[in-house]
Amino acid sequence: MAKYYALVAGLPALTAEMQRPPLSVADYYADLQPILTSRDRSYLELLHLELEHPELLDWVLGVWSGDLPAHEPSEESEEAPEHFAPLRLVIDAARHGRKLPKSRGIPDYQAHFVYDLYFVPSKTNEEEVEHQAMIDEIGGDRLTLENLLAQYYYEWAERSSSSFLREWFRLNKNIRNILAVSTCRRLGWDPSRYIVGQSPVEEALRHSRAKDFDLGEELPYLGEVLRIAEERDIARRERLLDLMKWQWMDDWTFVRVFDIDNVLCYYLRLSILERWSRLDEATGERTFREIVLGLKGESARVLQEFKQSQRR
Repeated sequence: MAKYYALVAGLPALTAEMQRPPLSVADYYADLQPILTSRDRSYLELLHLELEHPELLDWVLGVWSGDLPAHEPSEESEEAPEHFAPLRLVIDAARHGRKLPKSRGIPDYQAHFVYDLYFVPSKTNEEEVEHQAMIDEIGGDRLTLENLLAQYYYEWAERSSSSFLREWFRLNKNIRNILAVSTCRRLGWDPSRYIVGQSPVEEALRHSRAKDFDLGEELPYLGEVLRIAEERDIARRERLLDLMKWQWMDDWTFVRVFDIDNVLCYYLRLSILERWSRLDEATGERTFREIVLGLKGESARVLQEFKQSQRR
């Protein structure tokens, strides 16, 4: 396993209290390219791909609605080449019931996602009813498409050879699902359509009526996520979740300071800080300071109670 002593030692320190990150995610991503091994670059790329998801969904919905042409521009066309252009061949194969073709430059999970959206089985002579593609059944519902794409992404990422990435994506999937179920319980909705994944954990979240979904031992952070889910201020809730993830990364990298895991966590922490810096300065700053002070106050109270108990 490669060690990145010089890289990690030269990185500016990051703290959750920072107003702005010392460098951008894009710059850090570019700086890492000549430094990381090919395997470690693939780990970084797996994280970086999530930034493409909004653009991919825009493209898929554009093709479905007719705002984008269903065919690939010809060489004589003046249209600029698209990043997702290879997926047009995937759509064409899916619509005609053919096998999924290989798509250069497109991750497998994205190709499978688009293929399954547009797949229409070939009609047999005995059939009278035309089959409908999934994208037509969904009807352009972006939230449903986001959940579906997340499922393909998480399942693909959880097959990574990196134990850190597997655990990181499992954590994010579980948090996403717990929040979804909490919201559904509050509104009286059926949570099954909002749960991503098919593992025993997801099945428990779909069907268990217990307060902790019978997952209290398996997911030690479940109680904290449920408490955060009760927060009605969306900005505050998002920051509490980010602070929870930040602490999880601190714990994970405590003995992995110069490993690729810490290099990847630096990328994720930069992403958090960059997202926070784009929030409304006045409201966001005030809310975050209140959270940090509250957490520090709680820590001080717990420490004081511990000291008092030791004196008895």
